[in-house]
Amino acid sequence: MNAQEANVLLTKAALLDGRFRRAPEDLAQMAIEWSVVLSDVTLDAAIDAVRIHYRGNVQMLMPADVLVIAEDMTPGNGVRLADGPAWLRAHGVDAEQFQARVEAGERPARVLRELGVEVPGE
Repeated sequence: MNAQEANVLLTKAALLDGRFRRAPEDLAQMAIEWSVVLSDVTLDAAIDAVRIHYRGNVQMLMPADVLVIAEDMTPGNGVRLADGPAWLRAHGVDAEQFQARVEAGERPARVLRELGVEVPGE
């Protein structure tokens, strides 16, 4: 992710979390720093991570959150956690139980492994 893409990401995050609203100059500096940390993450994966984070979390998003969530997604084979309940059901996982464990702080890939689901990309 480059600084321009990080700026897009932070702008989208600000639509969900007012704590990201900044003066344009401050947002530009923030985008530069986020782009350094998220250099290996695509913009699409980062946007998915923002959406996943705010589905069940009221804490302000940090770059480390994006990295952890993006790591748990597997865009290489077209299956992402953002594909949601339909994918989980197709693999014999109770979506509500899965969501509850993720919201409790467990990593999605770990939950899937513990439930006996082969985690794509691993």
